Amino acid sequence: MKDYYRILECTPMSTRDDIKRNYRRLAQQFHPDKHADDPFATARFHDIKEAYETLTRPALKNAWLQERWLHQVMNKLPGESEPMTPYLVLKKVLQLEKHISRTDSFRMDHYGMVKKMEAMLSDEQLECLLKFNESEINRTILSHLLTAARGFPLSMLENLIQKMHKLAANDQESVKSILDFRKILISRHKTERYTLPLILLATALICALIYLSGKY
Repeated sequence: MKDYYRILECTPMSTRDDIKRNYRRLAQQFHPDKHADDPFATARFHDIKEAYETLTRPALKNAWLQERWLHQVMNKLPGESEPMTPYLVLKKVLQLEKHISRTDSFRMDHYGMVKKMEAMLSDEQLECLLKFNESEINRTILSHLLTAARGFPLSMLENLIQKMHKLAANDQESVKSILDFRKILISRHKTERYTLPLILLATALICALIYLSGKY
């Protein structure tokens, strides 16, 4: 969730005049006319404009304040103040991968974790990544998501894999990585499918041999 106070460099105690003054200063600093070839400045300007419109319209502000309060109660995390850029998406992916790697697989909420990975490639974030077209960052994001997802069953990852293909677009290297990842999961599923019956059969044979050896 975006923290509009931090984006406009103000606080909940700031007056309407303070908000307007900060908006004018920041909007002038990051206006697209001054940064025609800088998509990062454009993204920052978009957030500044969105923050100003929200904090100066009572209905929008009240709705945002309620959502902000719920967000803080449920997550106990500060809102985002950085503009939506590939670097921000990558940072979130790295944090999620680290969290998954440190979580006990047997105690993990697998469904919840998959949903968090899917959220890394939400429609808004996919649009951002494709718009900036930072191919190396996109490959890195895909690589870390694939690493984070390797411990999950394919049946839970189909939607995430579709989102990965959207991000990969025509990047053959990324497409190949996704296809290889899917093949590995299919192969693992087949192996696991026959492993348990084989273990049970081997156990039964061992028990039969022990029984027969004791009988004779």
